[in-house]
Amino acid sequence: MTTHAPRTQHPYFMYDAIVGQPEAIRTVIATQSEHCAEVAAVLSTKRRIYVVGIGTSWHAALVGASIMDGEPEAFACNSFEFCVAPPRVTADDAVIVISHRGTKRSSYDALDVANSLGAYTVAITSTDPGPRILVADAGIRTVEQEKSAAFTVSYTTALTVLALLNLGIAGRLDDPGNGLDAFPGQIAGILAQDDDVRAVVADHHSRRRFISAGWGANRANAYEVALKIKETSRADCEGFQIEQLLHGPFCSLDSQCLLTLIAPAGEDRGRSVDLAQAARELGTPVWAPTNRHDDDLADAGAVTFPLPECPSYLMPIASVVPLQLFTYHLALARGTHPDLFQQDDPLQAAARTHYDL
Repeated sequence: MTTHAPRTQHPYFMYDAIVGQPEAIRTVIATQSEHCAEVAAVLSTKRRIYVVGIGTSWHAALVGASIMDGEPEAFACNSFEFCVAPPRVTADDAVIVISHRGTKRSSYDALDVANSLGAYTVAITSTDPGPRILVADAGIRTVEQEKSAAFTVSYTTALTVLALLNLGIAGRLDDPGNGLDAFPGQIAGILAQDDDVRAVVADHHSRRRFISAGWGANRANAYEVALKIKETSRADCEGFQIEQLLHGPFCSLDSQCLLTLIAPAGEDRGRSVDLAQAARELGTPVWAPTNRHDDDLADAGAVTFPLPECPSYLMPIASVVPLQLFTYHLALARGTHPDLFQQDDPLQAAARTHYDL
């Protein structure tokens, strides 16, 4: 394990945000738990909960709906789709809108739609959000608006809030066994293995294509790492639900791909090992963040990265951190700027004049 490199070696805001996550998560837990308990008390009385977001916030919505596996039932919605074809939301329902900065059009439009339908509305957003997101019935704050467009700590702290709400609905926020006290330290432990991630990047940064796969809440992280690689490196990449990858998209894999397999312990029907073994037949290298207790993935040829033991509602936060490190170091290795959403590319900047977000 190594300590973090000094700022002079990492001049980008994305890196600062990534390594600052243990303290940011600790702060959110300390400052927002009481408010989350109050919001959760209202959510627990509702018929359904709709968790809504766009881009990275849609991935957070997928995680939120997945970890809220009790009552009331939770559903993830893309903000744009929620606006153009709203579900049958009533005053008996709640709508949680996730927005990093509280300024994206689809996010506050979704909030306006939810309010017009009489739903109880919650906004998970930054500590200094845009004004239109403030019309929610309840607002839960994460971190200051990020300087990097990669949105890393905004994502993990939004997931932290969703975990707090999940615990609040279940009446477990004060349970000493809920895993919250130890969790920031576990994230710090992941970050201390930065050299291991950089070694994977050194071996594979020139690959033609990057594929990621996961199941359950971690399918969202498979989508997320693919999105971040596109934003920061402009590399060809895709994210898949693990079984969906095997049903056709696997035909596109070859020895020029890197497969990232997000494989925490859990019921995956053995498909993680199946996928790793199948990839080995193609000569496709596999990198697998995992906390499984067996060696089956390594025996199948995967290079594994150790994830901590933590509750299922915290695991999507833990598993995405090495993916964020990978994304950052990949951008540096490929000579691209990780903070700018490719707006330093004149063609991308020209294209950006034709749409707003």
